[in-house]
Amino acid sequence: MGNLPESSLIRHEMVLRELQLPHEVELTKKSLVRWLALSLGLISPNESRTLMLDVLEALLFFHAKKEEPSIHDIFEKLGEIRKNEGVNPKAVRYHLLQLKNKGIISRKKGKYSFSLNPQNQSGDLGEALESLYIERVKSAFLNIRRALKGVK
Repeated sequence: MGNLPESSLIRHEMVLRELQLPHEVELTKKSLVRWLALSLGLISPNESRTLMLDVLEALLFFHAKKEEPSIHDIFEKLGEIRKNEGVNPKAVRYHLLQLKNKGIISRKKGKYSFSLNPQNQSGDLGEALESLYIERVKSAFLNIRRALKGVK
């Protein structure tokens, strides 16, 4: 068998980390957002760049208000979050695209929102993310089981 173009075979890639949730993490919104991003595999351990965290914080802010922000709303909120740091629109769009490609958010008619399963009547974001990750794991293991049968 020749070389396979493995990267073209990847449909989704996900990292999910089981982290302790110490009390001190729960004391500030910033530390909770960082913990969530690390747990969901959105950032790497010891990540020093904060824009992804700020984008996630902005999206969580709008989700809590039950609003679907436009890109301009997100830029405005990021301006508040980042204060004097400034906002690079290209980098923000990149992070939004990464979240969209992971299936965590969706964009409809120029508005962003977390991807909630239509059966999720409560709008519970934890339930929606759990469902997304479990669906991806099940899909991956269908092919893993199939491949293991062929290895016999």
